[in-house]
Amino acid sequence: MSALSFTEKELFGGAITANVPSTWTDLSNIRQVPDNQECFIDITGLATLIFELNERVEKGNDEEDVKFHLSDIFEESPYKIWKSWRLDAGEAPQLDGIPAYAMLLTTPYVENRRDRVGHESQFVALAVVIIRLEKQKTDIVITANMPHSLQEAAAETTICPPGYEAEKGIAADYVWTPDNAAQPLRNLLDIIEQGVKTFNIRDFGLFVNAEED
Repeated sequence: MSALSFTEKELFGGAITANVPSTWTDLSNIRQVPDNQECFIDITGLATLIFELNERVEKGNDEEDVKFHLSDIFEESPYKIWKSWRLDAGEAPQLDGIPAYAMLLTTPYVENRRDRVGHESQFVALAVVIIRLEKQKTDIVITANMPHSLQEAAAETTICPPGYEAEKGIAADYVWTPDNAAQPLRNLLDIIEQGVKTFNIRDFGLFVNAEED
């Protein structure tokens, strides 16, 4: 699989810009998308990249607030966090000190479909970034989803669906690194890295809760 190329896209009427994969399609050209979302899809593999504006969560601290957003994304579905970290200035240069948190996660295998070779998704790897705008009372959630086929799931050795760590030879004290990631996961990491590194809020008037200076 060749390396991805990226194109800058205007989001939310140009109030925000960010890079997305050049060949991906704006989902709003296919079906209706909520006003608080900008969604792009790889129609050949069903991977997606979603930029979403949400009301800022206030649960007491950033860790609890991030957990709340994950519960909103996954609802009752289980998931596994392989890595979580606060983005530094080099990873998100346009955010100018605005706190942002990133996570790499996986979902379980799709029930009763693990051995169906033709099925598009066996499990999904996700990269989630949460940007916390205190003054604007907004949390921006960026989610990249990378479905893994049966063959791709078998080839990936650095992560796996929850519950399959022993089968993959992943120890309980395993610390994830991207060094030996297979191509779909490398693509996922590239997509979220590009999306965040180029993420630029050009017009803070986008946020209805923005306070007057």
